[in-house]
Amino acid sequence: MNLKSKFAQAALGLWLAAPALALAASAAPETAPDSHSDSIFSGWTFGYAPYTYHFSEAKKKHEFEPDVKHSYVWLVQAEKRLAGRSVAGLALFSNSFGQPSQYLYYGWRFTPLRAAPGVFFKLTGGVLHGYKKPFHRKIPLNTSSGWAVTIIPAAGYDFTPHIGAQVNVLGKSALMFQLNYSF
Repeated sequence: MNLKSKFAQAALGLWLAAPALALAASAAPETAPDSHSDSIFSGWTFGYAPYTYHFSEAKKKHEFEPDVKHSYVWLVQAEKRLAGRSVAGLALFSNSFGQPSQYLYYGWRFTPLRAAPGVFFKLTGGVLHGYKKPFHRKIPLNTSSGWAVTIIPAAGYDFTPHIGAQVNVLGKSALMFQLNYSF
């Protein structure tokens, strides 16, 4: 089994296990709110994803699709921590085919390991727009005009109260590596 297949299996396993992790983590105690919450940016996280690892090359699956290679994928994101474990956010990114895209989401962030309080898991779901013709069939539950619903699990680590990193699992297609700055 080659390295890409192992990554694909690991990502698929995490993607499938994310709902179970979320349910198990719901029994974990809440973390204390940030003590310096007087800023207007309090509870906000801004993220940047400079690198995405694709498990396979962009292959032409349908006659109407052009022959292309994956484009450079980048993402910028703003996320607000809401009451409890809830989060809501907006991500703007360039998808794997160079199309400008957006992801508006709501989800949950869990810190289930008391021995490692920096470790977190996130599960978000929302509306995705941007995978338009001729690439609209590259993601599930997508319309030809580029509107889709999706769920994205992630795992990460907060190195400090302000700086962290996370890996977003993009179905069975890719892993997106993201850096975060929280207020």
